[in-house]
Amino acid sequence: MRRACLSGTAQPTSAKAAKALLSHQERTATEPRENDVHTATVADVTLVNNRIKLFRFNLRDAEGLNFRAGQWLDVFVPDVEKAGGFTITSSPRQALPQSDPQHKPYFELAIQKSPSNPPAAWLWQPIEEVKGKEINVRVGGSFMFPPPGVDVNKIKRVIFIAGGVGINPMMSMLSYIHENYPNLEVRILYSTKVPSHETCPDEVLFLTQIMDLFRMPRVEKTKDRVELFFTGTWDGTQIGKRDEAPIQPLMSLTLPQIDSDTEVPITAWTHRIDDIALSSAVGNELEAKNTVFYVCGPPDMTDEIVEFLKAQEAVDADRVLCEKWW
Repeated sequence: MRRACLSGTAQPTSAKAAKALLSHQERTATEPRENDVHTATVADVTLVNNRIKLFRFNLRDAEGLNFRAGQWLDVFVPDVEKAGGFTITSSPRQALPQSDPQHKPYFELAIQKSPSNPPAAWLWQPIEEVKGKEINVRVGGSFMFPPPGVDVNKIKRVIFIAGGVGINPMMSMLSYIHENYPNLEVRILYSTKVPSHETCPDEVLFLTQIMDLFRMPRVEKTKDRVELFFTGTWDGTQIGKRDEAPIQPLMSLTLPQIDSDTEVPITAWTHRIDDIALSSAVGNELEAKNTVFYVCGPPDMTDEIVEFLKAQEAVDADRVLCEKWW
C-alpha cells in the first residue's frame, strides 16, 4: 500500500478521504522520481501472515539499482495500466553488485493483500503464477535516511515510530544504519495489531528481523531499544490478559533468556503509543537536539505523533520527518 510523504499538518477529514481515492502516481505527483526504469523478476515469495507477503525481486541489470533507504518504487506489473507504489524494505546494499560472485542484486517489498489495488492484486496471485514473471520499477520518494539537508555527522540518535505497515521504509533504514552507522543510538516504537492471541513473532511483519538487528552480547551496554505496542487482534478483540496469564508467546519476548549469551533490548505493551512513550523517546534537552525522528503509519496516528513531537521545546521541527499510508 502506497505511502504519501506529507507535512505533519493535520488535514480535514474530507481532504483525507479525497486523497485516499487518488492513485499512487496522483498522490505522489510532486515527489522526486528517477527517470530510469529497471526490470526485475519475481524470485521468491514468502507468506508472513494472511494479510502480508514478502517478495524478493532479482534485478536484470548486473549493475543493480541505486536507491536511498526508505524510498519507494513505482511498480509496473503486466496488464495493469497504472503503477502501484510500494516501499523498498531491503537494504540499498543488497540491490548492488558485491564482491561475492554468487550475489545477485535484489530488492524486497512487503505487500499487503488489497484486492482493490490492481498491482497488489496481481502480485497476490498464487505463487506459481507470478514467480519468474517480470515487472518494471522506478525509484522515487524523499522519506529517507540520511535525511535530505541534514549533516549525518551531527545526528547522534534516530527514533523510528511505526504503525502497522508503516514499518516498511524503516526496515530498510534500520538495515542501512546497522551496516553503515553502528555508533548511532537507535530506538524504534512499533505499534501493530496481530493476527490472534497466539501469534508467533514471525507472524508480525519484520519483528524477528528487527530483533536480529538489535541483538547484542549480554555483557555490553546500549541505549538502543525496541518498544512494541500490540493494540489488538485482527478480529477486534483487545490484547491484555486471558485466563489471568500474559498473552503468549509475544509478551514472553520481554523475558530474559538466562542461558543466552546475547539479548535484545526490548519491551512490549498492550496499548497504543502514548505521550509517556513519546516523551521517553524524545529524551532530555541534549538528546532531543541531536535526534532525527521518523514517523510512518495511518494518517491520524502520524498527524498526532508529529504534532506532539514538534511541540517539544528541544525538538527541531525540521528533523521530524513523516510519511503516511492510506
